[in-house]
Amino acid sequence: MTLELYYLEETDSICSNRVVVALWEKGITDWKPHKMQLVERDQFKPAYLDLNPQGVVPTLVHDGRPIRESSLITDYLDDLKPSPALKPVNLVERIRMKEWVKLFDERGYEATAVVNFVTKFRLTIPREVMEERWKSVPNIDRLYRQRSVITDGVDSPYVMRAIGAFESIFVLMEDALGDGRPFLMGDQFTLAEVNFGPFMKVLEMVRFIDFWLEPYPRVRDWWDRLAKRPSMQQLDTFPSNALAEDSPHARTGTETRPAFEAKVSEYREAFAHAYRKRN
Repeated sequence: MTLELYYLEETDSICSNRVVVALWEKGITDWKPHKMQLVERDQFKPAYLDLNPQGVVPTLVHDGRPIRESSLITDYLDDLKPSPALKPVNLVERIRMKEWVKLFDERGYEATAVVNFVTKFRLTIPREVMEERWKSVPNIDRLYRQRSVITDGVDSPYVMRAIGAFESIFVLMEDALGDGRPFLMGDQFTLAEVNFGPFMKVLEMVRFIDFWLEPYPRVRDWWDRLAKRPSMQQLDTFPSNALAEDSPHARTGTETRPAFEAKVSEYREAFAHAYRKRN
């Protein structure tokens, strides 16, 4: 068996890190790394586009055959090595877990990207560099989102959409964790954690965790539990980690926090009806 992973080894590379965390949790160590650099436009080079025509990262190659999309790759890895299992045995519970992963894909991915762009990207990368980068973006939704967030900052409508996405996820998680379970599917650590943990890592990097999770103590406990796992802690060994308070993520997050926190409060007031008590 030959496994190769084309990925970004950076603490805020949420999709690559889903796969990296899954590999660690599965105990798979015999894989060949291909570390990519977005600034070098590696994802748009012909050889990589042959593997991933959409030019997105990561891509897993197993015995010469590419597997794409991070959540699908993590599912594939779980099937490839049966133990330790990252999916429930019960088929209904397995579907419930996949509902979480679908939620994180559909709402969490874009929301996390917005947080990263409204902080670190907006405040550290020169506009001319972004303009040059945008010439190669093949997805019009991504292009418009990035332009809006970089240009308008927290006043971009995409920021409020991102806040709403995270809030809807946190409300559901707080409810699911209400019976005291340690993980979203109960006692078992599953692909639900694998696929959302790297998104939460970015909130930690920009120092948004404390204020954002204040109304969600169960989610906060869940994150604290998850953050202690070696599979997550390895992310802090990557370049661009935010351990230091003067790191780009920490510095720009701290600078953006007052305006962003005000937007969170604005959202909660406008959508108070979405916070009905759940039993």
